[in-house]
Amino acid sequence: QGKLTSVEGKVGKVAVPAGERMFMVTGAELKGSTVTKDLAVPPTDPKTLSDGYRYKKPGDADKSDASKWEVSTYVWTPGAMTVFQGDKVTLRIFIINGDKHTTWIEGPDGKEAVKEQTQNRGREYVMSFTASQAGAYMLHCNEHDPTMHSTITVIPRS
Repeated sequence: QGKLTSVEGKVGKVAVPAGERMFMVTGAELKGSTVTKDLAVPPTDPKTLSDGYRYKKPGDADKSDASKWEVSTYVWTPGAMTVFQGDKVTLRIFIINGDKHTTWIEGPDGKEAVKEQTQNRGREYVMSFTASQAGAYMLHCNEHDPTMHSTITVIPRS
């Protein structure tokens, strides 16, 4: 079997050979700030909505400007990836923000597909597994779930 380059104009099943799929994944913090004269503070503290949200109220965000406030969240990017059943999946993860992330991969059956590991800012980590089950594998960060998770969808191989 050769490489699959196009399915245009084809009808029926397409055979995709099992292989290795590698993704570059980044752990990052997205931030936004403003001042109270431009926008009132949120009516609900974002930290109460999700463990992944952060909030610095006026006076805490910037000691030199008592009206400035800030929100942030941690994310994996990309947030969604797709592979075929039987593929070996390798995630090369680089952490930009956050001193500590306790990271693991959950299989479609709810069991740990890749054991938990601690990941730190400024370093690259490799996590690999074989996508033996069709369904959704989840890349988690315990400190920042549910906002810091990524889905790896595994399509059944026909």
